[in-house]
Amino acid sequence: MIPGVSARARIPLFPLPDVVHFPRTDLKLHIFEPRYRRMIRDVVEREEPARWIGMVLLKPGPEPGFGQPPEIFPEGTAGRLVEVDYLPDGRSNIVLRGEFRFAVEREEEDLLLPYRRALVRPLEETQVDESDPGVQTIRRELLVIARGLTEEMGEQFPVDAQDLAALTARSSFEGLVNGLAAQLDLPAVRKIDLLESALPERAVELLKILRSRRRVLELLRPYRSLADGAQWN
Repeated sequence: MIPGVSARARIPLFPLPDVVHFPRTDLKLHIFEPRYRRMIRDVVEREEPARWIGMVLLKPGPEPGFGQPPEIFPEGTAGRLVEVDYLPDGRSNIVLRGEFRFAVEREEEDLLLPYRRALVRPLEETQVDESDPGVQTIRRELLVIARGLTEEMGEQFPVDAQDLAALTARSSFEGLVNGLAAQLDLPAVRKIDLLESALPERAVELLKILRSRRRVLELLRPYRSLADGAQWN
């Protein structure tokens, strides 16, 4: 059982086509649509520990028929609303802190609400032993490769040195894995695959992604040096 969360929870859903939220990460959003302005007002009225918003990914494909909501992937992350900055025109900037993954049990229609709501089942995250040699090896290699890519690619790599230093200093293994997964420039459907995986598999898949990027960079390195010298030709 996830601390502070019952076996089922009824939460509002915030479907987006290109955003996947991960537990142990912060997500900043700009709220401008009237239905989501209403959602924020409703969530703020709840007790602080239960101010959850379920971030879910819209499935790609054609628009549904009239009156039918767009399809969503069945798993998402419940983010707790920890910051709201109201703007004079009614819009707002918010911060959600990812707390737990969930599976949508069923959506519940309420004609009085302009936004979607669902009954969700919290998903337990696989616990890992931080002192386990295998976990330490994966953590170390994730950091080594990410640092190398940051140093060589600079702004072309989506994780900058400051963010990487923060992840290194403060994060648990789960926080490191999820923090890197959240910041990498991956297609949303690839990120939802990572989110739906158990933590050990998520870490291994993330390591494969970083290794692949390093291999590509190594293959291109000689040609980059040639390009740097092209100005003299």
